Amino acid sequence: MFSKYFISVEWLNIFAIATMILFIITFAVIVIWTFKIDKKKLEEYNNLPLENKNSENKKFSK
Repeated sequence: MFSKYFISVEWLNIFAIATMILFIITFAVIVIWTFKIDKKKLEEYNNLPLENKNSENKKFSK
């Protein structure tokens, strides 16, 4: 039903291309960040739920 209205919209192609470019940029940044993350910091994040709540938070008190 709504496809009849969207056929005549001229800016829809530009919007689709801009959305695709934004997705590709976001995906690339996340992939680059994933490979560049420090392994020690990742291990700290991994063990975070298992730490004692009463222990000092020296790691995150910066």
